[in-house]
Amino acid sequence: MKNKLNLISNLPKNIKIPAIFLLLLLVGSTLICLGSRNDAVSVAKSIKSGVLTADEINVAFQNVGGKVVKRFVQESQFVKKGDPLMQLEDIDTQLSIDRLQALVDSQTAAVKQEQAAIEITENETNLNELSTWRKIEEVKANLEAAISSRDLANTEFQRHTQLRKTGGASQSQLDAARNAYINSKMLVVQIESQLSTLMIGATPEQIAQFEQTRNATGMTLQSITIARQKLQNRQNQLAQIKAQLAQAEADLKQLKVNYSRLTLVAPEDGKVLKLMFEDGEMAPAGAPAVLLETDRKYVDIYVNEKMVNDYQPGTKVKANVIALDKTVKGTVRFATAAPSFADLRMTRERGQADLTSYQVRIYMEYIPHLLTGMTIEVDQ
Repeated sequence: MKNKLNLISNLPKNIKIPAIFLLLLLVGSTLICLGSRNDAVSVAKSIKSGVLTADEINVAFQNVGGKVVKRFVQESQFVKKGDPLMQLEDIDTQLSIDRLQALVDSQTAAVKQEQAAIEITENETNLNELSTWRKIEEVKANLEAAISSRDLANTEFQRHTQLRKTGGASQSQLDAARNAYINSKMLVVQIESQLSTLMIGATPEQIAQFEQTRNATGMTLQSITIARQKLQNRQNQLAQIKAQLAQAEADLKQLKVNYSRLTLVAPEDGKVLKLMFEDGEMAPAGAPAVLLETDRKYVDIYVNEKMVNDYQPGTKVKANVIALDKTVKGTVRFATAAPSFADLRMTRERGQADLTSYQVRIYMEYIPHLLTGMTIEVDQ
């Protein structure tokens, strides 16, 4: 200060200095002298303030785009969670839903029809298997009877042959006995062929057991095996139809979800800051359509490394809203090292080392008339 006065008094007489300049020079020197004991860190220890800020979110149409046909809100309007914000044209999506719904209905009917046909065929196959087992048993009995008839006819033929030699039987009687024997042999061959055909596919063990028990139940039959293979093939076709139906149902579900997304709704309470599209404009999928200011309000303060331990995440604090002259509660969300430009430096003249400042974010509880931009002073 004394040096400033000496500098002014030693100026040449012919130099005129405006009075306001002299006043600023003297006052500035006084402020610098007074402020030398109130550096940034000292001030931060007593006053920790910041401007109230709100989280902002961009609300976009998810996976859908199109022409905007209606805007339900205006800028600066307050909205509640779930309120409609903007509507896209839905004609094309609705037509796609109708077409896919018809396809789903058709495939559903096809699945039901194939299931019924498979059930009927399976029942028929089981019945045919049971009937064939009984038929084998019946043919086996017929074969045994035919063999007995053949043996009897053979005996008669041999008897008539001997009688014919002695004149005890006529030639016609011998011929009749011969024909009866031949017919009985042919019948045995015919029945044996029928039985062999019915038992195609049976294992030697099954045939041997059948010869002993005369019970064909459980015998493997080629005709039934083929029928069951055809059934399995139809089951595979049914599985394919079901898979196509499931895919169509999933596509339909996705279309309905996309249809619901044509109406953009507020994800939470807040205030509309900006609408990005006008009626009639094309809104691309995923492009921000509405800028929303949420009710989550916070203030950032800066403290030195000696004070940061008092502001751990979850710490409850109190603050003063200067504009409202009211106290509001808050909760520390995080404390992190501030960028280098925000470092609070101690004056080297006092012989203390530099201290890094920390950014502390505090989310404030709601009180009436608390608006963004207001100055908040944290008491703690």
